[in-house]
Amino acid sequence: MDDQEHPPQAEEAMESAGEAEEEAEDDVPQKRAAKAPPAAEDRLAQEIANLWLAAPGKQVSSAVIWLHHQGESEAMQQMLFRNFQLPEEVGRVRWLWPRAPLQPSSIRGHSPTLQWFDIKEYPICRMVRGIPDRPRKGEDGGDVSAAVKRTETMVRALEVEGIPRSRILLGGFGQGAALVLRTVLQSKEPLAGGVVCSGWVAGSTDVPDDISEGGRSTALLWCHGARDDVVEPRLAAEQAKALKEAAEVNLRFVLFPEMQFELASQALSEIQRFIAERLLLAAGPADGGLEPG
Repeated sequence: MDDQEHPPQAEEAMESAGEAEEEAEDDVPQKRAAKAPPAAEDRLAQEIANLWLAAPGKQVSSAVIWLHHQGESEAMQQMLFRNFQLPEEVGRVRWLWPRAPLQPSSIRGHSPTLQWFDIKEYPICRMVRGIPDRPRKGEDGGDVSAAVKRTETMVRALEVEGIPRSRILLGGFGQGAALVLRTVLQSKEPLAGGVVCSGWVAGSTDVPDDISEGGRSTALLWCHGARDDVVEPRLAAEQAKALKEAAEVNLRFVLFPEMQFELASQALSEIQRFIAERLLLAAGPADGGLEPG
């Protein structure tokens, strides 16, 4: 694990300048102490305020951004990857574990919840059982698009620091996996790869109309449990098939017979092999990104 950067728990996202200005000085004085960044040039920094980057001066060859599920945190995912090993030839890999913003959740009575976008109802399925059965309410397209832009901002921040997009891999579980899938499919240029574990195609259609050439050519690994009671296995298999056949997406779907809605050991082994394979292919001449000192 010496060549891999596993950051500590991510910090909370900073308050926006607009919110700070609306608060009275005697209400929350400590929040007003933070200097509001200029709207244009520092917008990128504001968007990634909840990311922990490698320490200054660290040379890195590639990066992995891993997104957690709704209602969970980055710390829960970090524990699962504690013993993750990659070949030395991959070089130093920086792992980033962003935390989703705190937003009102429809399925939790609009209580503040860590989530990348709002989910209207569970389970994630084609039809909701009832009398009669009815189609499940899909996610709002604008909400999903905003989450994709947030993730794309993280990727661009790494590019600015010198890590090529071709050496940046995205991965996620549950809602994080759904966001990874949509982000990869819209990427203008190919990424190193994408890992979707217990995810789905968020939105109202199995094949989004905004799939790019970069998205089609980026290798995707989709792991799913046959006993998943949160994201219907049949729906996941149908969506994966539609992406491969109708949109010619470079995707491999793996169904694990005994796995539920979880990152089981079998899936973690498959993910480890995939990440190693993709980052080795992306390696090339080692001139990785250097952190500003």
